[in-house]
Amino acid sequence: MARNNTYRHKTGSEPQVGLLARALAALVWSVLVLTFLLLISLALVAGYRWITTTPVLALHQVQVQGMQRLSRQEVVDQAELDRFHNLLDLSLWRVRQSLLQHPWIDSVSLQRHFPHTLRIQLEEKVPLFWRQQGERIFYADEHGELIVPVSTEAFTSLPLLVCDPSQRRDQRDLSIVNKGWSENLFPFGLQNVAWIRFQNNNQVQIALLDHNLKVVLGRESLEQNIRNFASIWHDLKRRDELEQVERILILKGTAWVGYRSNIV
Repeated sequence: MARNNTYRHKTGSEPQVGLLARALAALVWSVLVLTFLLLISLALVAGYRWITTTPVLALHQVQVQGMQRLSRQEVVDQAELDRFHNLLDLSLWRVRQSLLQHPWIDSVSLQRHFPHTLRIQLEEKVPLFWRQQGERIFYADEHGELIVPVSTEAFTSLPLLVCDPSQRRDQRDLSIVNKGWSENLFPFGLQNVAWIRFQNNNQVQIALLDHNLKVVLGRESLEQNIRNFASIWHDLKRRDELEQVERILILKGTAWVGYRSNIV
């Protein structure tokens, strides 16, 4: 039997066909994956649009806590919640910023309670004083910072504060005086005070309503002067002489008591 010795020459076309097939398969898979991802993205977008517009999560109830001067309706109006909102789409940051623009609001916390409730916890500024600015009288906080002009609506009578909160020394001494009231170092409350003046002559002057009496405290060692004043007050009250006193001065560690008559 004759052996077939025919030589077969390989042209290299078979590897090229295999490479082309693999590239085509990879391209098909890439198109399929991209199509799948596109469909998933479109589904997510459609789902997000639905969930942020559906009435199922509509805001129906706004609960407000911490109000003192403000009404619930004023808070809702300030937060711009008087129209339809989807609870999930509602921007808590924008609501908070809107509320903080109100002069009486000091701090805000917000919580979503699904499916229909938004809870607002407020902390309002507390007016401790009146301060005059130009021809108008303003409520002022514990730092002497202005809040709003005094009006007949929700009127509160407070001591008139004369100071400059932009001055560091006035800030410091006002803080010491406020600490004196918060720790009951003064023998009377702020409701008994007509006015408080932080003078440039190194004095704090306090005028009382009930006793028609003026207290003058040196601003050096102010906290100690407050404690010394309280001791003198209690001593005068024990001796039943308080109603006769017109002025009490404590300056540089020395105290003077001025009476309305020459009889002590």
